[in-house]
Amino acid sequence: MSMIRKASLPLLLAAVVAACSSENRSVLPRISLVDDTHIAVHARGLADAVVAADGTLAIDGRAVAVTAPQQESLKRYYAGVTALHRDAVATGKAGMRTAGKAIGSVVSGLVNGDTDKIGDKVEAEAAKVEAAAMTVCRDVSAIQAEQIFLTGQLEAFRPYAVIDARSVADCEHGGHA
Repeated sequence: MSMIRKASLPLLLAAVVAACSSENRSVLPRISLVDDTHIAVHARGLADAVVAADGTLAIDGRAVAVTAPQQESLKRYYAGVTALHRDAVATGKAGMRTAGKAIGSVVSGLVNGDTDKIGDKVEAEAAKVEAAAMTVCRDVSAIQAEQIFLTGQLEAFRPYAVIDARSVADCEHGGHA
């Protein structure tokens, strides 16, 4: 039974987090969705930078002039952030489904006296959620890559470099960004 509890607890926690985050417009602690075509990047002590789907950038409500390559990078940055949000919500929903299946497997196993297979069923479902979570980590890494380009090419964006290498590493090693 301790193996069942050990396997089920992370799934239940994932379900709780997913339930809370599906309505949340925050993608990372300092990046959020504004609407269907804009994201905001929050730098400490500064006005927000707003990146639009078309690759335009505004800081404190004022347009920032960008070159064509910078605009293309801003488009990829925006697309990465929205993909991260979509993939994180999908991962949370998968976690909720997995938690439900885990609870069902535990109940069914206990009722039917077939507790030997519970751990295997739960672990198989958890592997699916883990694979989905790795998609989220790839999204974080792609956003960071665009951020690195932008901070090297666009001085106005430098204070808005909010994803560091540690965030990417934490995500890839089971932490959170």
